[in-house]
Amino acid sequence: MVLKVELEKELEHKFREAAMSKFGHSKGSIKKASQEALSSWIMQQSTKLPKVEDPFKLVEGILSHVKGKKTSVQLQHEATKLWAKKYL
Repeated sequence: MVLKVELEKELEHKFREAAMSKFGHSKGSIKKASQEALSSWIMQQSTKLPKVEDPFKLVEGILSHVKGKKTSVQLQHEATKLWAKKYL
């Protein structure tokens, strides 16, 4: 899978330096460092977020006051804000 990410120039330079310092200047060092960084970030985030069996039950009924007044995209944004207030 390909994941394209745009970084600030200074951050990219530091990341490349660190990746090559750890994994060498060979092909694949950026890929290995990226996988390690993303895995580490995911692990860090997973300790902060509650496990959710059924995500629909989290928002069930919580948006009834806006039914028919907003688009589906607006409802998604509203649900995200409400969920963040409750769990973050």
